[in-house]
Amino acid sequence: MQVNYAGLTLRNPIIAASAGTTRDAEQAARCEENGYGAVVLKSVQEEELMRYNPFPRFRVIRSGIPGFSSTTFYSYEQAYSGDIGQYAETVRRSKRGIGIPLIASINCITPERWPEYALACEQAGADALEIVPSCPSGMLIRDPSNDIFTISLNALRACKNAVKIPVVPKLTSQVANVLQYAEALGSAGADGLTMINRSTGIDIDVETMAPILHGGFAGHGGPWALQSTLRWIIAAYPLVKAPISATGGVTCGEDVVKCLLAGAQTVQVAAVMYLKGYGYVRQMLAEVEAYMERKGLQSLCEIIGAGSRNMKTMRQYDRETRYYARADGGACSRCGLCAPVCIYGALNFDKAAGASIDAARCDGCGLCASVCRQGAISMQAK
Repeated sequence: MQVNYAGLTLRNPIIAASAGTTRDAEQAARCEENGYGAVVLKSVQEEELMRYNPFPRFRVIRSGIPGFSSTTFYSYEQAYSGDIGQYAETVRRSKRGIGIPLIASINCITPERWPEYALACEQAGADALEIVPSCPSGMLIRDPSNDIFTISLNALRACKNAVKIPVVPKLTSQVANVLQYAEALGSAGADGLTMINRSTGIDIDVETMAPILHGGFAGHGGPWALQSTLRWIIAAYPLVKAPISATGGVTCGEDVVKCLLAGAQTVQVAAVMYLKGYGYVRQMLAEVEAYMERKGLQSLCEIIGAGSRNMKTMRQYDRETRYYARADGGACSRCGLCAPVCIYGALNFDKAAGASIDAARCDGCGLCASVCRQGAISMQAK
């Protein structure tokens, strides 16, 4: 389970991401006790307004097509509550209390503050530094006139010149070209890349006709975000030398494995800590271990980037083989979830007999098989 990331040795690849769950020494100690491989302290921000939370600031948004479900962890939690001097003291206390790597996290809005904040964290004992110009509610992202690409590069160079500890930029997808962004940061000397920070979103109460919670934009994450995280990592992995830390949408051990297959060396989690508690990481680690045993893996390092290496180009996609769906009446639970999904008129559902499929009319799209939760529909090559 041991991995190396940005010059640090971690006992396992799961990192407690920067959040309210990592706001001080007590929370850092809880992360270590429950099994995390490293902890990123809650970010300190130069912008003073960002140190004060509005209330309420969390909402679990449940939505989706009837019979299906989608969960969004919608939040507007601000940064560390103090200034850089107080933050440095929190770094010192946290470092004294834990044995796992401690990563400080900073977000500045003026160029001269980046090296100043970085040096304060290094002197306080941080093992590495995550720099976050990508904060979804920070001034740099709030103002669309800011060139986050250039700001990130300049912040990285300033911090690298100021400190000797590893410096890891946290990327946003709110740029014109994420891959060019990642390549540029890697070429500029990033010791790691955290991909991808939360984006801002909005939800509206239809009764009050106003945005929910505090009345404005908020970060949105949760299980739905994983595919976007994987998409950027699997594409960036062959292009950058800097190791990648995945963040966004990871909720179980299988998600951790997916991120490693895409090319990440570590995985950061936050939403699942809020919703399932600090101890949930133990279940995630057990699921990763079970996967390793099933695959006969001696080390997780064996699978890093395997998914990226198996990625096909558009020209390699199989457009020749034809498939059809086949229903197994014995396995069918008669739930009817598949009944409305076939746009080709090939699927017939009867409450007594279950699903049946006309192979001649079936297009082979695979939707009915994906919808079936009992495994009663399978795809067969013609």
